[in-house]
Amino acid sequence: MEKIKINKIRCKRCGDIIESKTVHDFKFCKCGAVAVDGGKEYLRRCFINTEDDYEELSEYEKRHPKMTFFKNQIYSFSS
Repeated sequence: MEKIKINKIRCKRCGDIIESKTVHDFKFCKCGAVAVDGGKEYLRRCFINTEDDYEELSEYEKRHPKMTFFKNQIYSFSS
């Protein structure tokens, strides 16, 4: 399982790099062609023309699930 470390894109039209740092931190680039949202909780991309208008720059870190035993069965929970 992966956790969002950095939620960031670059607009290919104006070159602006925008980053969403918290939930509902919705930001447009300076030309208004693309936007980013979600912070470290989710990735949301908005664009006026085409998905090709931005370059994905987000980074992830791997999370290792914790293992807990219940009634002789193994359940996996991520932290």
